[in-house]
Amino acid sequence: MGTELPLCDNHAHTNPVSGIGPRELARRFRKEGGKFIVIVALLTWSLGLTPGDLDSVRKMYDITVESARVINEEGIKAVAIVGVHPAEAYELLSGGWSKEDVRKFMEKSIDLAVRYIKEGKAVGIGEIGRPHWDVPSDITEFFNELLMYGFNAAKDINAVVHLHLERNGISTASSIINMVRKVGNKPYSIIMHHAEPVAIDIANEGSVMPSIPMGRKGEFEEAIKHGPSFVVESDFIDDPKRPGAVIPPWTLVRKLRNYVSNGVINEDFLHRICMDNINRVYGMVY
Repeated sequence: MGTELPLCDNHAHTNPVSGIGPRELARRFRKEGGKFIVIVALLTWSLGLTPGDLDSVRKMYDITVESARVINEEGIKAVAIVGVHPAEAYELLSGGWSKEDVRKFMEKSIDLAVRYIKEGKAVGIGEIGRPHWDVPSDITEFFNELLMYGFNAAKDINAVVHLHLERNGISTASSIINMVRKVGNKPYSIIMHHAEPVAIDIANEGSVMPSIPMGRKGEFEEAIKHGPSFVVESDFIDDPKRPGAVIPPWTLVRKLRNYVSNGVINEDFLHRICMDNINRVYGMVY
């Protein structure tokens, strides 16, 4: 059964510098029946690169694109998402950079992501967004301004965006939907990475796609009560120093397969979240 199910992972990272890397990830994923995975850029420092340096960003994007290529070479359909994580911008602010200098750097990183998408190397921008920890309101507003820049950039080229956000349920979803409506992004092209089940319904009302993390206890079971109106992710970070931080992609698909075997969801439900919704976001991928 596992070889026929459209088992997917909507958001994962791979680290060829200090982790198992894309080829081993692909082999483990394929062994468990995985079919499709979205590879998202890491942080520059995770790859031994320099925060705030545009050349390092370029190298990080290249590593992300190459990782997706290697995974495709192993028989798994993969797409790349490139962008600079909000933690990097926050690190620069904390290190003494002015808001204006951080803004210029982040906007250039988004512009560079747009170039990669136009060249067919990547399909979206991400993960961009806001800190998930408490910050002053002026810092939140600063990140919202960067988000609006990213949304407008994505709209211009009809690209996907993966968002890193705080987990404040309906409040978080509402703020994103308001921004997306102002910009007019394509329906379901904006993905709320690490979304909470409570935000699923309002996200769908705003044509934003919630991505539910499979590693958080009880959240998938809660999510399915809202119907097949979301996608699933591992958020694998490929960091051997933090082996239990999140579940690996191959564990995610094994869990999905078991949910079908055990009758928690049926095959139609799985097809909706792992094929129909994935195709709605990324176009026809399989």
